[in-house]
Amino acid sequence: MPEYTTRDLASHKSRDDLWIAIHGKGTSSSYPYTPKMLKLMITVYNVTPYIRDHPGGADVLLDTAGTDASEAYDEVGHSEDADEILQTYFIGTLKDAQEHRSKNKTVRVIQQPAKSTVEVSKSTESSGSILKTIALVATSGAGVALPVYLFFSSGGNIDIHRFFPKGLPAWPSIASLQQTATAGKGSFTKGFTTATLFMSTLVALAIPKLSALTSPDSGFMKYPPHVKSRRAPKPNPHLAKGFLNPKDYKSLPLVRKDELAPNVYRFVFDLPKSTDVIGLPIGQHVAIKAVINGETVSRSYTPTSNNTDLGRLELVIKCYPDGLLTGKYLAGLQIGDTVQFRGPKGAMKYSRGLCRKIGMIAGGTGITPMYQLIRAICEDEADETEVSLVYANRAEGDILLRKELEAFAKAYPRKLRIWYMLDQPGKGWKYGSGYVTPDVMREKLPAAAPDTRVMLCGPPGMVNAAKKGLVGLGFQASGAVAKMSDQIFCF
Repeated sequence: MPEYTTRDLASHKSRDDLWIAIHGKGTSSSYPYTPKMLKLMITVYNVTPYIRDHPGGADVLLDTAGTDASEAYDEVGHSEDADEILQTYFIGTLKDAQEHRSKNKTVRVIQQPAKSTVEVSKSTESSGSILKTIALVATSGAGVALPVYLFFSSGGNIDIHRFFPKGLPAWPSIASLQQTATAGKGSFTKGFTTATLFMSTLVALAIPKLSALTSPDSGFMKYPPHVKSRRAPKPNPHLAKGFLNPKDYKSLPLVRKDELAPNVYRFVFDLPKSTDVIGLPIGQHVAIKAVINGETVSRSYTPTSNNTDLGRLELVIKCYPDGLLTGKYLAGLQIGDTVQFRGPKGAMKYSRGLCRKIGMIAGGTGITPMYQLIRAICEDEADETEVSLVYANRAEGDILLRKELEAFAKAYPRKLRIWYMLDQPGKGWKYGSGYVTPDVMREKLPAAAPDTRVMLCGPPGMVNAAKKGLVGLGFQASGAVAKMSDQIFCF
């Protein structure tokens, strides 16, 4: 097996000659390794042919060209499909992997120690005591001055004890105060001076009592502050892991099979438990595998069910008579037969906020991934994405999931608009006929904009023609490999 040095790797960092190294990833089947061996290796890949189709764009690869891109690769969280694609570009291993790793040690950030809780509490208590004293003097002065002045002004006829809290030190007797008041008759200044002196004495006696009430160990301050808790956001059910496994095929029994149209069937499979979920993000699909005439065949399909449908997996598939998997396997399935599934797979993983408007062009059974997205958007009250669907078929009887689609359009008119196209329209048909032309796209789909996406799924001829028409309308052309950032996304 070829071995390269870091100098070899660094010499391949141009757009026309781009190598990267990634640790611990699987290699070509020609070079099998155990997981333990892979962890100690850094494998080298020539990804030059993949630059144009890289989902993150060419610039991402150019930023890591000729270097160890392990950290960048892991941070993105690539899927099993990405790992499989990567394996096809494997060319060897990095010879000085251990030395290379030792040079890239993690930098530790040392933070200054924070003040202890006790220190902070003492500081707060000290400053709080000063503020409390000032506040008490001010409020006590204002509160005591009025009743004392009224007492002297009235000639001692008002009982000032009822103005103050119980439990404070005993005040001078009423008789002695009355004598003072009588002696000061006719002299406002003398009376006010006496009241002020009395107020000062009263405040000095009251402050220790009031300060005790507001100390941290007593009164209202001894209770911790109440902080209103915030409800944690509900987890997205469509991101929950479930039955599916991206690496291994797992079997499920068929429990229901309905013919929706000529050669079109709805297959319903039971999950192991009635509370289980598929584990399929919106926009992704599953692979079905079978051995037919001694040959292993696998195909991918998008379920019409999602993680909110507990205990079942549901698919709508057209079984072509000459189809290797559909015609010779799926069409002949009987209730109780088991089918092998693997997933999730695919470049699309829809989440709320992906874009503001979505245009959809579907043909035949290509409606299934569109239906999956439409259902998720309509059932999410917080999702305000606007969807415009153009759905093409040969005849009216070929329209799949029509009842479900129109129920969503009626219930959520601001979220979903539908326009049907038929090759063979019947009498009284109120929708379109013929091909999905650029004029139809211009009229029925949202205009090109940064926050707009158009999604395609159907026969290759229709999809290719739609791509060209959309580019002519201002949408950015997509690469050979679909990625979520594409303005024109093909399932």
